[in-house]
Amino acid sequence: WNLEVGKELSARCDFGCALHYYEQGIAFVGNEVWVDECDTNGKYFCLDLYEGAAEAASAIRNDTKVKHYTNVIIRNVPLDNSLPAWITLISSLESNGRHLEILEKGIKLIQLLNIDIPPPPPSPTAVMESMATTTIAASQYDINLILSTNQSKTDRHQRNVLRLFDAITVAAYSVSSPYLPLLTFAMVRYSLKNHIHETESAFAFAGFGYFHVVFKQDYVRGKYWADVALRILKQKRAISATVRVEWLVHGHILMWFSPLKETSRKLFETYHLSMQVGDFRTAMFSLNLSTRFAVFEGENLQILSRSIGSNLKNMLKHNSECAKLAVLDAVMVDEIRGEDSTPFAVFDGLFLNDDDLMK
Repeated sequence: WNLEVGKELSARCDFGCALHYYEQGIAFVGNEVWVDECDTNGKYFCLDLYEGAAEAASAIRNDTKVKHYTNVIIRNVPLDNSLPAWITLISSLESNGRHLEILEKGIKLIQLLNIDIPPPPPSPTAVMESMATTTIAASQYDINLILSTNQSKTDRHQRNVLRLFDAITVAAYSVSSPYLPLLTFAMVRYSLKNHIHETESAFAFAGFGYFHVVFKQDYVRGKYWADVALRILKQKRAISATVRVEWLVHGHILMWFSPLKETSRKLFETYHLSMQVGDFRTAMFSLNLSTRFAVFEGENLQILSRSIGSNLKNMLKHNSECAKLAVLDAVMVDEIRGEDSTPFAVFDGLFLNDDDLMK
């Protein structure tokens, strides 16, 4: 009963009350069920309670309880069944900026899943070899074949593997890790091999296009894979997954094919959509890029300066990395205008100038 009430409250986004009922259920069941080898049904019931508690705790940012409940699951069930717990734990670590810890744990997990990825530290040669292998594998598919061979229903394990890749990739991006392209290429190969082209794999396809642009200066192939990603999203109609792909595609690939004003507008739309679905990180990165393209396309600098200033505190609240980038944009606009809007004041003395930010 506690499990069902917890699920219902979670569906209503009342995560604090949901956590209470999950914990009531956990207290009622006790710990003995984990060690009873014969009680398979009891273990799955207990797993549902602990997963629900961990996810609810994550939603209300109770990191101590997230760590406790996910670690209990990880200790007591096989890797395949513990993947959702790992994903919840990684999301909690991500919210606290523990990106390197995520990468260390995540790479080991991927290797345990028998997915080909080089051990640390990855070399530039390993990155380019992985890209070459992925390019050969991807050359067997055109866009219509990719979309037509998609499984009607991705099984639970494959979906969890994709979600795990997705969570680790965010951490790799945050610290500019050389594992970012390697994770992207491995996720593309996994998706193509298993004919699973879900919303999570759309981001990998977009990333594959991005690395064609960055590593090969192949803008045509970059646009091709960006189009693949957008068409997958159009099929799936998943708004929460759409925003990150839109940010990557419009801000890093299609910008080479579209007017700067159009790119700025698209990214501003992505910012608003990201805020609506609660993806504040993508919202702030989209707003950063939208502002930057607006500068380059000749938008009124006085209006832009005010816009950056009004957004700084909100950025600092949701993502300090984006706030730093926005301050640098404000400095650039100030220098062009010959004025000082005192953007560093938002940091309350922590950073006094652009040199401090770059340390």
